Amino acid sequence: MSSWLAAAEGIFAVAIPAVGLVYTYTVNKRAQYDRILALAEQSTTPPIADDRHVLGKAFEPVSKRPPGQPVQLSEAEIRALFNVLWYFERADAVYISLRPPLGAARITRVQALLLDSIAAGLDTYAGYLNLGWADEDGNAIEAEEASRGLGHLATENARLQARRSRWNTLPAVPGTE
Repeated sequence: MSSWLAAAEGIFAVAIPAVGLVYTYTVNKRAQYDRILALAEQSTTPPIADDRHVLGKAFEPVSKRPPGQPVQLSEAEIRALFNVLWYFERADAVYISLRPPLGAARITRVQALLLDSIAAGLDTYAGYLNLGWADEDGNAIEAEEASRGLGHLATENARLQARRSRWNTLPAVPGTE
């Protein structure tokens, strides 16, 4: 009888921390998803959505812009530009914080969710990075530091899309067509 009690005590001694670890893992994972959803929601609500609208009117249509000519921005448009760039900096900080301690080079599911959630904005604003920007007086606007987060996220999104395209080009399994 005492050996059964000792075995049960040993099982409980291992099971309680294991349950605690599983619970902590799931709570942390849920919190990561909540952070992503809150960040994605910020891009679609004022003030970021308003700033995106202001910039869209200033930059579009890109195809009709003379090559080599900087886009002239008003003071309000410059403010909107930096607000949007700072949004992408925050998004990049969240993306980096979601890296796993081991295998940091891989893109996790939570990181992929973040990239998927803001992919349209990433593609649009990364295209604007290639345009020159100037204020109304023709002075160049330097935003190299402020655009670093956007550039990093755009690169990671391209890497994710390349990885997905490799998955989709695998030969079909015979008999599943």
